[in-house]
Amino acid sequence: MNLTSWNMNRFYREGLSDPPFSIEFGDTASVAFETNGKGYLGYIVELAGAFVRGETEEEALKKVPKEVSSYLRWLNIKPVKDYSVHVVQRHNSNLMIEDADSEILLEADKGALEGGQYNNLLDIVLHSGETFLSIYESAAFRDWVDESRIRKTFYGQNKKTIREIFEHVKRCQYYYLSRMRIEFETEEEDFRKIRQFCLKKLEDLYRRHNNLLIVDVDNESWTLKKVLRRFIWHERIHARAMMRILERQRQMGVIEGYEDPLFFRNTYI
Repeated sequence: MNLTSWNMNRFYREGLSDPPFSIEFGDTASVAFETNGKGYLGYIVELAGAFVRGETEEEALKKVPKEVSSYLRWLNIKPVKDYSVHVVQRHNSNLMIEDADSEILLEADKGALEGGQYNNLLDIVLHSGETFLSIYESAAFRDWVDESRIRKTFYGQNKKTIREIFEHVKRCQYYYLSRMRIEFETEEEDFRKIRQFCLKKLEDLYRRHNNLLIVDVDNESWTLKKVLRRFIWHERIHARAMMRILERQRQMGVIEGYEDPLFFRNTYI
């Protein structure tokens, strides 16, 4: 796929309801965990960016079925019911995992990516960005403060409004680009333009090195595939936070309802 000639928003501009995503998900959900002993963060290997959290590994594993279901529904793929769950990797970390800080390099993040695998992952990254943007744009009260979110985290004060969460995710697109030591100037302010810029830079990297380059930055190892996975994960975790704010607005009578494109309602909220 050549991003310079590809319509990056073709699914949305053409009104297609069934983007041609391809997921290799069979009879097993493989989970890779990282922990600092205070919390557990698990990534579902077959579903890029899908994750579960818990105070214990067992608590996190119980959430796998709901995460698999919401993820597949988000991609308009028929839910899978008959599968087993296996822990395939464990990583000990000194980070604040209980706050969803993360550093793990999945074994699945390594190795060559075939063109079809890369293109499909790219499609999901684009779809993730559009979904996240749609939640933000549909929110009527973006500066409404959710006082329950006021606390300090590993990255500073927790984001307490929908706008603060959106701005954080928008700027973090550049952060993920920097993890592969790609030089850039942060001039764009538009979410879609930043996404397009980042993916073009990453495509250049893919053409030169495929997914075989492992880069160590600030004591953390990165690959191209990890960067793309983290784009999806970061938007998924912060979209969940925005949905929780919307749910509190609904409960308090600030709004009557809201859209749920990630199918989190009655699952995580």
